[in-house]
Amino acid sequence: LFCSCQLNFGFFNVKILVIIPVFNEEKNLEKCINSFTNQTHKLSQITIVDDGSTDNTSQIGKRLEKSYKEILFIKKNDSESIASPGKKIIQAFNYGLNKSNKNYDLIGKFDADIELPKNYFEQMVNIFSKNKSIGLASGIISVNEKGNWVVEGIYNKNHVRGGLKLYNKSTFNQIDGLTESMGWDTLDEMKIYYSRKETFVDHSIICKQHRLTGERYNKKRYIKQGRVMYLLGYDIVLCLIGSIKFSFTENAISPFFDSIYGYFNSLYKNEKKLVNNKLSKFVRSYRYQKILEKIGIYK
Repeated sequence: LFCSCQLNFGFFNVKILVIIPVFNEEKNLEKCINSFTNQTHKLSQITIVDDGSTDNTSQIGKRLEKSYKEILFIKKNDSESIASPGKKIIQAFNYGLNKSNKNYDLIGKFDADIELPKNYFEQMVNIFSKNKSIGLASGIISVNEKGNWVVEGIYNKNHVRGGLKLYNKSTFNQIDGLTESMGWDTLDEMKIYYSRKETFVDHSIICKQHRLTGERYNKKRYIKQGRVMYLLGYDIVLCLIGSIKFSFTENAISPFFDSIYGYFNSLYKNEKKLVNNKLSKFVRSYRYQKILEKIGIYK
């Protein structure tokens, strides 16, 4: 009985910091934040970072801060007023992290168009508590298609999506936090695997995303994906395989050529990669292993 009480005490006192970069989210922000404040496992702090909004996001954020003691609302005044993936979002995240309370056990980077089930963080705490090897975990994302909420299947089913990242503190520190670059949400996972930690996606926990993935960023999207493959140390064969996959996903030929262009353009410019030689080698080995597992050659 004594051991059980100790375990429960620790379980309910897990401190969670969530940081949400926002840009022009007046339609989604309040719905998102309500789903965070109504959790069965209460959050220690929710930091909302206004990343250059030009709509009513700032007014909504200020009102929410007054309504909930756990909410910190801040404006990043030097942000450009555009929606941009990758670097800009993580710059806002890191700005929020610097302003936030550092007394946490789990830290999350979430998007402002996400709506969580009420017991989301309770289940996340349970996942981390049961397996100390897990450094990053999430549920899965559903999107509204013609009035029906359906699970979005455009990524690897075990990839922790960028809008739902939750890390334990030791792993977050071990990977040196989040990198301000395109590809950050794959780089974090590669660093975690390289550090012999695990990621976990619970497919029974379904979250709502009120905007289709990439809806804001469709212009030159696959050129950027090609660049990311270069930055992460992919070789040409992996680039070709990835580019073919993009075209199959979109049922169009243009993603293939856009992705190839993005890769070789970065190669030609000799851009500095996000990975050193050891991590680059690991990334390639990991990717080839997953391909062989998928076709049944490697188990």
